[in-house]
Amino acid sequence: MSDLMNLVQERSQIYSDFYNNKLPKRLPVEASFPNSIIAEHGGLDPISYQYDYTMLAKPAEELCEKIYSDSCPVLPPNIVGTRTPSIYQLLGSQSFVMGTSGQVQHPEVIGMFADEYPQLIENGFDFLLETVVSRQHPNLSLADPIKRSTALEMGKTALLNDTMSFLPIYFGLMQKFGYYPGSPMGSFALTEAPLDFVADQLRSFSGMSVDLRRNREMVKEACEVVLPLVFAWGLPAFGHPEGGSMLPLHMPTFMREKDFVELYIPTLKKQLQQYAALGVRPTLFCEDDWSRYLDIIHDELPAGTKLMFEYGDPQTIKDKLSKKFIINGLFPVSALTSDTPAQIRDRAKKFLDIMMPGGGYLFGFDKVVLGAKDANIETWAALNEFLRDYMVYDNAGESFGTPLNSEGFVRDLNVVPEVKSKYLFNWEEQKAKYPQTPDFAKAKFERISNDIFVSYMNLLI
Repeated sequence: MSDLMNLVQERSQIYSDFYNNKLPKRLPVEASFPNSIIAEHGGLDPISYQYDYTMLAKPAEELCEKIYSDSCPVLPPNIVGTRTPSIYQLLGSQSFVMGTSGQVQHPEVIGMFADEYPQLIENGFDFLLETVVSRQHPNLSLADPIKRSTALEMGKTALLNDTMSFLPIYFGLMQKFGYYPGSPMGSFALTEAPLDFVADQLRSFSGMSVDLRRNREMVKEACEVVLPLVFAWGLPAFGHPEGGSMLPLHMPTFMREKDFVELYIPTLKKQLQQYAALGVRPTLFCEDDWSRYLDIIHDELPAGTKLMFEYGDPQTIKDKLSKKFIINGLFPVSALTSDTPAQIRDRAKKFLDIMMPGGGYLFGFDKVVLGAKDANIETWAALNEFLRDYMVYDNAGESFGTPLNSEGFVRDLNVVPEVKSKYLFNWEEQKAKYPQTPDFAKAKFERISNDIFVSYMNLLI
């Protein structure tokens, strides 16, 4: 077996061990390069490359040479992580707009007015398609069906082209550097918590802040209505220990604890327990400082959930949560610019001496690196080399933490029903109209319908 194949096998094993609650011989080291930092490293202007991602090929490879990582630091463009501008511009989006710096940003926008809660509650997904999607993306207005269908096809094709053009580069990096291949395709998805979904692109941050005081019952009902939508949206094709469903949690730290407990947690708890029942690991990015909620999430969320923290006291979080959950984050990304290589190694050692003992922690920054101003390449390289050599366990193979779904949750359609909509494929209607259709075609049509459902939901995150 070649050295490269041995490296891939080693990396795959440490990830497999970690996510199956077994101490690996060392913890994996991960880097994630935003496209903006790759472009700047390659001397590219901050806008042009976003219309031809193949321009990133050479500088991406150069950064991979400089900074150690067990997983590929560069991912193909996609609508959620990369915010490729082409699709948003072709849809006339007001939700994501490119600024003069080239950064695609999410301004505060309203897709649903306060007096439209009853329409959302009554019609669910149908209301989103008929009203919210066209407001947030005016070229999808129902007023001009031909323009709408043209814009939708052009946007989807542009996104597909952006992704497919970069795939050879991605697979080339995977092969050259022997990176961990990742969880199996189809085992990872992204979604939102019900209340965050209502706040994010329907009511806006400020609108939801008002609603929590004036329309509490409407907010509560709306969360129950969108629960099946966000659940189905974030449900991978199958569960796998190394996969999961990613949820960035936005609103909680701006809420009163009473509102968090009464309006936020109930539907989120149902959503996560039903994921756990299917072997899908919830991965939560707890934005801002969740210190006042640590006891609540310990008691309410399912075991084996992965919690990514931005702020908080590492020792407290370790003591309270690491026996039940996987912990990630907390290391200050600001150290990549404030520290020298020697200083960041010292900082990392002190931090890991808190977080590593007993297992349950996966190293990560408190925030995402957004651009060149957020990272000194030499300091980042020194950090990751130190992590690779220091994050070693001398008791590899021992069990740690609590496995996913240790509580024994089961899938219950009374807790989270299936999505119903007149705009989604209906097998009974298909069979009645085309009785010659073989039964095995049902799964194919339903899979296509689900892909369309996810595409529309992705326009609202």
